[in-house]
Amino acid sequence: MDPIRCKVFLACLCLSLVVFAQICLIGFGTVGNYKEQETPLPGQFYDSDGGQRTSPLPELGRGSGKGGRREAGHLQRIPDCLIIGVRKGGTRALLDAMALHPQIRIARKEVHFFDYNDAYNKGTDWYREQMPFANAQQVTVEKTPGYFTSEVAPERVYRTSPDIKIILILRDPVVRTISDFTQVYYTKKERHKPIQKFEDVAFLPNSTTINTLYKPIRNSLYVDHLSRWLKFFNLNQILIIDGDKFIIDPLSELQKVERFLGLPHNIDSSQLVFNSDKGFYCFRRDADRPVRCLGNTKGRAHVRISAKRRLF
Repeated sequence: MDPIRCKVFLACLCLSLVVFAQICLIGFGTVGNYKEQETPLPGQFYDSDGGQRTSPLPELGRGSGKGGRREAGHLQRIPDCLIIGVRKGGTRALLDAMALHPQIRIARKEVHFFDYNDAYNKGTDWYREQMPFANAQQVTVEKTPGYFTSEVAPERVYRTSPDIKIILILRDPVVRTISDFTQVYYTKKERHKPIQKFEDVAFLPNSTTINTLYKPIRNSLYVDHLSRWLKFFNLNQILIIDGDKFIIDPLSELQKVERFLGLPHNIDSSQLVFNSDKGFYCFRRDADRPVRCLGNTKGRAHVRISAKRRLF
């Protein structure tokens, strides 16, 4: 073999060995930079791409409409209920708690159908195919916190399903803003991007005037966003959950959800287990099932903000 062919052969062999080693490491779960997954509740399973689905039944090809099977009488349909927000208000915890009810079927992923143009342009048939299978007695729920603050989502939701029920979970707007900023802070830190102080972005330069254009603050202007939804939906179609109360007494808020959706009270206190380390409740389907908690990115300590700044 001539020298050039020999070098090419050795290079290909080395590359193959590197790829093989990485595959082995992935198989043993030792390669870093993986995306942290939230622990699924019983009845929620991981897809092959690392996402989660809500049913042990194979779904129809993730929107392909082919290659799956389902139980008789179980269909994918436009949601009966939307959790529209608010971001960092407890939407994921609320969704997971609602999933404890046997008559609630949830879409695990945020679909962003009504606030992302590229998703909306795919049409309602595509949107329906993102939903879990459900029977006629079950309620299908989808959660995307971006809907609440979107300028286009309210009208799009109305045109798609004018009788839909809407759930909005809200927290103290100051606490929610700091939580939002904390997520931005850690995201930038993990990506090695410049990090600004809260005071530098939350207030106009050399002023104590709040910068309402800063997204974490704008997301907390509840009245502005809710007014857009009330242009299309009646108040009796909207349930507002107290996110601060949900943290310390989730059962009472979940009972409001059950009544709002016309479902019997099925979720009980034995399914809600307080985790003193995390500072919030975790969930289990039955008393003999393991307790499942949200991922480590949920409920983490807020970035420290001076008490003086909290007053403005």
